[in-house]
Amino acid sequence: MAMPLYIRKMAVSDLDSVMEIEVYSFPTPWPRHIYEQDITQVESSRFFVALDGGPDGPVVGYIGNWFVQDECHVGSIATRREARGRGVAEALLVYTARQGLKEDLSYVILEVRVNNLAAINLYKKLGFKQVGLRKGYYRDTGEDALLMAQQDMPALAGREADIMNT
Repeated sequence: MAMPLYIRKMAVSDLDSVMEIEVYSFPTPWPRHIYEQDITQVESSRFFVALDGGPDGPVVGYIGNWFVQDECHVGSIATRREARGRGVAEALLVYTARQGLKEDLSYVILEVRVNNLAAINLYKKLGFKQVGLRKGYYRDTGEDALLMAQQDMPALAGREADIMNT
């Protein structure tokens, strides 16, 4: 069941919540200073948080992207455990595509662990297609990564999502 979300640019004040989700979600979480550096110093970064129920709600998910030339590269996306399956990741990807269109981007690309079937199925549902395989991409486990791309930004941006602000 989808939940109404308010999505905005990630701020340093969000990092405690982001790190809770990060540590739970990934075998080798990104360090906090990487997030802080990206959101305060990296011009190409577009990191967003999803808040449950409005601008003062708790952080229930986040996405970290880099907008480079005509590409949106998704570096990280995660949802708080208790909010999984409720449309948070989908809403974050739709919101990202809407922002990308405003900056004349033409496609979204990302890596996903080959065994992360829930994420792979979501990406396929959103029109992503496998465009490559990165052998041993994840150094922590040696897992391969599927390289997936969504090359129809208007279709992704136009999807219905329970986003309170657009």
